[in-house]
Amino acid sequence: MSTPPKRNFTAKTARPTIDTSALYGMDEVVVPPVTPTEPTAQPAPPAAPAAPEDPGLEWVQFSTYLRRNTYLRLKQAEYWEPGFVVRQQIEQVVSELLDKLETANRRLPEEHLRKLLQKNKKLRS
Repeated sequence: MSTPPKRNFTAKTARPTIDTSALYGMDEVVVPPVTPTEPTAQPAPPAAPAAPEDPGLEWVQFSTYLRRNTYLRLKQAEYWEPGFVVRQQIEQVVSELLDKLETANRRLPEEHLRKLLQKNKKLRS
């Protein structure tokens, strides 16, 4: 009795992509209405063409674990708080934490950085 060879499913399937427009609260931006205090005599100059996005500022998928009650609180805030976008809030909190740590802002040794850039797809530009 022989067993059939195992199939390698990862080689033939593509990674799923996320349609961010279908996700609740992904790119919500609340802009308060602007009331001009004095009339402007000159029209505003045309907007400059958008510069290419800095590779260091693009979003990368990252997952971690949260306690169930913390996750529920995030969802409650997302529902009730206008303009609350979970990933932006998490990014802000983690960035503030890393700004306080001196070691987070210290460059890696060149050899370690080179290996990390080669292995980690998220860091490639």
